[in-house]
Amino acid sequence: MDEKQQLATKLVASRKKMSSRGSKRDLAFYSVFMIWPVLHFCVFYIAINFNSLLLTFQKIDLASGATTWTLFGNLGTALNRIFTNPELVEAFGNSLLAYFVPLVIATPLALLFSYYVYKKMPLAGLFRVMLFLPSIISAIIMSVIFKFFVDSAIPEFVSLITGGNKTIEGMMANPNTRFGTIMFYNIWGCFGVNCLMYVNSMNDIPPEQVEAAHLDGATGFKEFWYISLPNVFSTLATFLIAGVAGLFTNQFNLFNFYGDAAPAGLTTYGYWMYKQTLYAASSPAQMPIVAAMGIWMTLVAVPLTLAVRKLFDKFGPSAE
Repeated sequence: MDEKQQLATKLVASRKKMSSRGSKRDLAFYSVFMIWPVLHFCVFYIAINFNSLLLTFQKIDLASGATTWTLFGNLGTALNRIFTNPELVEAFGNSLLAYFVPLVIATPLALLFSYYVYKKMPLAGLFRVMLFLPSIISAIIMSVIFKFFVDSAIPEFVSLITGGNKTIEGMMANPNTRFGTIMFYNIWGCFGVNCLMYVNSMNDIPPEQVEAAHLDGATGFKEFWYISLPNVFSTLATFLIAGVAGLFTNQFNLFNFYGDAAPAGLTTYGYWMYKQTLYAASSPAQMPIVAAMGIWMTLVAVPLTLAVRKLFDKFGPSAE
């Protein structure tokens, strides 16, 4: 082997050694970087859900605290409560409304408004900033501001413009307007996030695709329907599927407004489960029943979510 071949062999070996060191460093960095999220997933998802599964088949004696095993006792009790407890029957209807009303009202408006911002219409930049504000301000602070506005500012404004001849009750204090006001807050709260996500998806549309559509005579609504909507459909489907998955966990922002003392008529499944979990912390005998209810809700939500996803995959428009 001549001198040039020896030098080339040493160079190749050196590069392999450096590459090996770089790979080890990358692996070490990746491992350290992933420790926290993996640990978080193991503790707050796997461990907690596994513990809930175990609780479903346990029975805790209220007096002694002794734990015994049961097969279907908790599941039967939980199913009976779901269909016979008046609060849970009402919560089922409220949970459906909490999903479908924003779906029917907020989704079309968010898509159209996103298209308005995407096309850089007048004040589009200002609207984009204003829509993002609820996302960067604490949810509790936003709830306090909103409650003060609808319960104090609006009645004061009505009294002012009528010269004190007419007074109205606060919109959240009035039982007749309370549910609609909270529904409005939930629609408004999710509107900005949805718009921003849709706008970002629209900004990724290739300019050549839009220009080709214009050459074919597609402008205005046709451009929105045939170009923008298919390109943001994956984002839209994600929001809708996540909404179905959260059908039984959506607490309707009730805790932000009322803590664990929301007035009757507002409860959703998510809020009811949250309250029962709080109460079960001081009364462990109720934990197995709450866990069993969570299992029933999961058994409904999982196949429903998968079915909705399959429908979107099969019948959704293509961006091509």
